[in-house]
Amino acid sequence: MPFRPEEVLFSPTTDCNLRCAHCAVPRSKNILPEKYAKRFLRECAAIGVRRVGFTGGEPFLTPRFLAALVKTAVKEGLLFGRIMTNAVWWPDQRSLKKVLTALYKAGYDGDICVSVDAFHAQDMRKVARFIRCADSIWKRPDMVSIACVSGARDKESAGMIRSLARLVDGTVTKSPLGKPYIKSRGLFIKIMDIDLAPTGKASAVKDPWGGRWFKDDNCKGPGNAFLVMPDGSVKPCCGYASDIDALTVGNIRSDSAKDVMDNLRANRFVRTVFDSGLGVIRKRLERLEVRFPAKTSSHCFFCEYLLTNIPKGVLEKCLDK
Repeated sequence: MPFRPEEVLFSPTTDCNLRCAHCAVPRSKNILPEKYAKRFLRECAAIGVRRVGFTGGEPFLTPRFLAALVKTAVKEGLLFGRIMTNAVWWPDQRSLKKVLTALYKAGYDGDICVSVDAFHAQDMRKVARFIRCADSIWKRPDMVSIACVSGARDKESAGMIRSLARLVDGTVTKSPLGKPYIKSRGLFIKIMDIDLAPTGKASAVKDPWGGRWFKDDNCKGPGNAFLVMPDGSVKPCCGYASDIDALTVGNIRSDSAKDVMDNLRANRFVRTVFDSGLGVIRKRLERLEVRFPAKTSSHCFFCEYLLTNIPKGVLEKCLDK
């Protein structure tokens, strides 16, 4: 299943106002230059990428960048995915309203997804004010959603979400399909579980070797995206292993979107993951008598493990020709 980028995710900064225990993103106040990001976005549209989103760090710490890229995306006819945020980056209500209004006027009509869980541990009162402000500007009941890290500290996280629901005069309930959401007058806030990937610092929070093997999906879901880091480097990954150099397939300062695709096809590890799957690599390693400490259900952790623990020469023997 060859890699087909469906979305380009920009991480304009790795700076953040929070310091979460599970986050291994190296902190920097560097900001991705707009001119390179705009050019790459246009090139992505030309090769068939249809959606754009923003992550971080905390992307709202770069409001000018967000507004500029949103305007470019609108001109290119791209769809919007989501902006990931902790929702408590703003110093006062006036600043919050100014930034969100500028984003609205730029043409953003995607999702604003707020991370709410015990790891982020924000003040839920401030998160509620963020939600109310976004609702007052976009006047769309589903404008804000919630992403909750699951797999550790789940009771604390559930308590925070219930508290947030009360603060927006709502309740946590489930749809007929069993999907949780917060429902209140004028608001419909979807809640998504994100399994805690035990990579980096998070491996100290959750045992990565859970006793069963991951279900290989060739990274079809979150992996079918270009992730652009603040230094311009590009990864074909949702970000869990974004600091691993072996996953870099270009840099938008010097490479076009077409160049990045060519580099990706020349990267044997990345190509094998998308064409054959991590499970195939595992079986090939086992035939070479490589033994793993145990089984892991996290393909993100397994990807990191391969690139940091298996000798390069041995790994290369297990990659597609």
